[in-house]
Amino acid sequence: MSSRILIESDRLNVWISPLGGAIVEGHPVEGMPFLRRYKGNAKFDVADGACFPPVPLGNRVENNAFSFGGRTFAFARNADDPLYIHGDGWLGAWAVEECRADHVELAFDKQQSAVSPYAYHVRQSFRLLGARLELLMSVTNTGGVTLPFGLGFHPFFPRTPLTTLLAQAQAWWTEGDGHLPASRGAIAEDVDFSTTRPLPDSWLNNCCESWNGVARIVWPKRRLGVHIKADSALDRYMLYAPDQDKSYFCFEPMSHTPNALRHVDADTMGLKLLAPGETLSAGFTMTVFDWSDDNG
Repeated sequence: MSSRILIESDRLNVWISPLGGAIVEGHPVEGMPFLRRYKGNAKFDVADGACFPPVPLGNRVENNAFSFGGRTFAFARNADDPLYIHGDGWLGAWAVEECRADHVELAFDKQQSAVSPYAYHVRQSFRLLGARLELLMSVTNTGGVTLPFGLGFHPFFPRTPLTTLLAQAQAWWTEGDGHLPASRGAIAEDVDFSTTRPLPDSWLNNCCESWNGVARIVWPKRRLGVHIKADSALDRYMLYAPDQDKSYFCFEPMSHTPNALRHVDADTMGLKLLAPGETLSAGFTMTVFDWSDDNG
């Protein structure tokens, strides 16, 4: 099933695609979109959508391989990037397990292959409760060995010159070669979103750690805002803002640091070791609100 599915409440409309287990777009019943508007072709392309699920891990894997428990596991490139990126779920066809007016549940099964050593079953649900969109995901190791797993969500938000972000974290990673994290340190002042501030007019592709799980995005001219609340399992976020296309940015709740597999024997960096049959779950919500100068 590749058609788009509409879920709706009295406040929001959200379109879901089983292709990629992704959100196509989302907006209030009346008003501007709170997620990036879809600009792709009639056949859905997840890269042009509004949110996709990084699973069984997010971001890139250095050298397309990692060592764990005395063994080496290899990946193959799975997209245009030379490195294996964002797992497999965003590239797969998900089955529709349940579909109601305000709720969709999808499932995806991945077998071990030349592209990835992971075998797993993942379920993802999208539910509307008034002005709140709730996303939940759980992944179960269906392979024969214990492996490190991670989860995340990769939403794309509209970006305007006055867009502001509030998202308190304690540290961040600079970006190195190949868009991999380089070094961990104090957050630079112009990207310290512990207080509300506009996005800088520059390239961003950084992981922020020890996040308190709360964020707020505001589009003042649109009189629109989004409150984000993540489970404790998602204690990091990726912030991505391209410098060529300034129409969007990404704020990605994550369970683990990018390229964590490189260090997994010494430090899991948020990855969870799942034995066969064990499950990792995480979720977050986006609540849309009407913004005014009076409420900041």
